Amino acid sequence: KGPVLARAIARGELVVGVRRYPRPAPPGSPTPPEPDAFDATLARELAASLGVKAVLVGLAPDERDEALRDGRVDLLVAGVPAQGARTEEGGPGIDAAPGSYDTGRGQVVALRRGAAQDEEALRGASVCVGEGSGYAGAVALRYGAQPRNYPSAVHAASAFMAGECAALAEDAQVLERLMGNEEWRFYKPVAQDLRAPADAAVRLAAGDAVSRDYIAAALRRWRADGTLAQARGARAGNLQFEITLLKDCLLYTSPSPRD
Repeated sequence: KGPVLARAIARGELVVGVRRYPRPAPPGSPTPPEPDAFDATLARELAASLGVKAVLVGLAPDERDEALRDGRVDLLVAGVPAQGARTEEGGPGIDAAPGSYDTGRGQVVALRRGAAQDEEALRGASVCVGEGSGYAGAVALRYGAQPRNYPSAVHAASAFMAGECAALAEDAQVLERLMGNEEWRFYKPVAQDLRAPADAAVRLAAGDAVSRDYIAAALRRWRADGTLAQARGARAGNLQFEITLLKDCLLYTSPSPRD
């Protein structure tokens, strides 16, 4: 283990920065932001591999660089960094373990009778995406669409259903489940087989190649033994449940997108 992981073992805790967002709640009674369940699962897997407890720290996108550099967190598990963010691999003081922990294929859905009826119509169109989604870059590069980032996939779906975007980009496993729900009969797939152009990598402070390589090896092992596939399946089920709650008006007004 390199210095980062060795320190975590010595203190008995691996402190991991993750995405966070408020869960669906009755109007007028918002809930505080909680860690993203997918990020939390992977953080706990890493901690378990070291024999320590996982401590989750929910961080907004603009807090992550500083939290990692000043030692408030050991690692970041928070999806794909926003385009141009200083936390991207190669940025000042930030390193990333090779390999992606979110390797699914994406899909884009739109209203059956809306303006975006096919891939060509996505050029210049607004597409709702969740924070840290690699599909933001995919729709921009492949179709020339304009991604609008929301704090989570749930908020992106809420904004899409409210008409804030012409389309919604998300993991196909999630959308295929949703399309089986009665309230989603008004939508249809308009683009298939999206691949994220950047990795959702575990990030750490630069200068610890040994810890970086340990994490990369763990990711390879989880891809081989099905751990990542199981985590992605659990994410799909969790998001389906939370997004289904939207029909009961349990999600308060979506926060503004992060363009």
